[in-house]
Amino acid sequence: MGVLTQKRAVLFVAAVLLCSNAFGSNPSPRSGARLAWDTPNNVGVLFGGIGPTDRGATEIQHDSAETWLWNGTRWLQRFPETAPPPRSLHSMTYDTTRHRVVMFGGRVAPADKKLDPTYRNDTWVYSNDNWTHIESAENPAARQHTAMAYDRVRDRVVLYGGNILNVAEEKFDLFSDTWEFDGTQWQQVIGGTTGPKVAKPLMEYDASRNQMILIGLNETGTEKIMYRYNATSKAWDVVTPATMPTCVNDGHLVYQEHTGNLIFFGGVCPTATPQVEEVFEWDGTNWTKLTVNNWPRLANQAVAYDPLRREVVTYGGTLALGSVIGSQTQLLRNATFRQTFENLRPAPRSQAGFETDPATNTIYLYGGLDETGQIYYVDFWGYRNGQWFNLPAGPTSCDAPLSAFDTDRGKLVVTCTGAEVFEFDGTAWKTFADLTKKPNARSFSAMVYDPTLKKTVMYGGFLGNNYRNDTWTWDGTVWTEVNMDRDERPPNRSQMAMWYDPPQKKVILYGGIGRGDINERVTRYTDMWAFSGTGWTKLNVTQTPGMRFGPQVEVNPVTGKTMLFGGLVAAPHPDDPTGKSLIQFFANDTWEWDGAASTWTRLSTDAIAPDPAVRENGSLAWDPVASQMVLFGGYANGFYRSDLWVWNGQDWVPRLEQGGRRRAAR
Repeated sequence: MGVLTQKRAVLFVAAVLLCSNAFGSNPSPRSGARLAWDTPNNVGVLFGGIGPTDRGATEIQHDSAETWLWNGTRWLQRFPETAPPPRSLHSMTYDTTRHRVVMFGGRVAPADKKLDPTYRNDTWVYSNDNWTHIESAENPAARQHTAMAYDRVRDRVVLYGGNILNVAEEKFDLFSDTWEFDGTQWQQVIGGTTGPKVAKPLMEYDASRNQMILIGLNETGTEKIMYRYNATSKAWDVVTPATMPTCVNDGHLVYQEHTGNLIFFGGVCPTATPQVEEVFEWDGTNWTKLTVNNWPRLANQAVAYDPLRREVVTYGGTLALGSVIGSQTQLLRNATFRQTFENLRPAPRSQAGFETDPATNTIYLYGGLDETGQIYYVDFWGYRNGQWFNLPAGPTSCDAPLSAFDTDRGKLVVTCTGAEVFEFDGTAWKTFADLTKKPNARSFSAMVYDPTLKKTVMYGGFLGNNYRNDTWTWDGTVWTEVNMDRDERPPNRSQMAMWYDPPQKKVILYGGIGRGDINERVTRYTDMWAFSGTGWTKLNVTQTPGMRFGPQVEVNPVTGKTMLFGGLVAAPHPDDPTGKSLIQFFANDTWEWDGAASTWTRLSTDAIAPDPAVRENGSLAWDPVASQMVLFGGYANGFYRSDLWVWNGQDWVPRLEQGGRRRAAR
């Protein structure tokens, strides 16, 4: 079965390494995330990271506040009731005495391209699927790139150094202080004026020799240096091995319990950095370079050691001396790197087709834009009884897919770029290759099946610089354009919400973004229209969910009411008294449309329990088995999603898969 179809010729320098995790549900691309290993539960805990630039609403990079678990074979997202604020380049380690992950500090991406990053100095711990903020009488100053590790003999988290950006002097100011955390309080043990000055420090506890090892560059970045922490005298002792790793800037230092030695890999140095990965092993006296397979070198991954499987797990990062952010899961075992995939769940995506077949109680998911924003998937999935499963391959190439389910003929209708048509009857696909008439190619149009007309209706879309306002119907054999006067059409637009409304027995259109022609300003719409089969009529609705496009929308067949979730919202800028300037933001609010009363109602959710994250162009469908709405995927702020949520009638609840389990005592 084909998985991907290439949309653009050039994606990445190392396509194998930085491609989407085929069929895998994983964190979307990110750099500067952190990973710590929870040994009793046999899972790695990943938090945060910075994603690619959001090319839609904000044109900046955003940090993540997601929590993921790696159970040795797959990633599982968690939705704790309490979570730290977003961040990247923070520090994480595992406290084996209290059985919890400890996290400190990090970098916060600016909310505007003209602003500078800020930094955190808060401390959080993760255990029992929840984060807890630790209040200490004193704390290390806010910073990023801090070295932190847990001393299991002394029961102390040791923290050293870090840096912050000095905007005025266009350089990074280094910290050289050392702190210890006893599980409750931080205490400074070495001041910033007496400790060694190490840039981009890396630190790990060497359990075989009961030593805390620190490596990095000197203050000027011209020399590789190494220290050993003397907990008795509260000092850093210089270590001078015969050799050092080739480049220690932005590398990774990990203790491997099965060998009893530290290993170092990664690192980025200008021009001198080998483009293939190197691994060095520390035996307490010397660094020895290991022979490894030819593997592209990465930087700023999340890294942890899995003692059960005796391998190092890394996630995300960027190619050395590059800027492309990836989502690869690498495993390092016995000096051999390999990349892992899974074939159990759909990967992160947006714009996927997501339709319910009430006869088989199956929700079909087809295609969608992948997590790099470069490729459209062509995979085909079914969802039933809370489980994903693969279905027969459909179109081998399908950009900008649209879907609708023809309940009269019992067929899934899929269009690609709004023109090419394919149908799935539950067993096999049918291709319509010889259509004499079909719509012009487009993206971000809307399509829905109208059981009153017994036709699939498609409206609008976007191509190049032009928004469309044409309406087409598909009867299973031919496309027909609905001819109507200009005043019978909604203004040109794309990314609107569209559904068949049972009370009104008509297709309803709401919102979107567009303009009449290229000489007009782009408009974010709040209006609503109804389609009679021959023309559109504007509805007189007192209040709508406002200016938004790309929301997730679906009809509840039991109540006849329509649910709308999130989207990209526009609102008047608070600093502009004229109301002409707008701000855009991704939303996660939930609304219900009552077609009988022609009213919108915003639905309240549990104030404590987490809601689905903000998003647009995700997938929403009715699950006839559980009689509830199912929300999957979508995009916001540079991150593509693969999470699955259900609406239980009162609140959103995540569909969680089980991760690691505590092993029984033996």
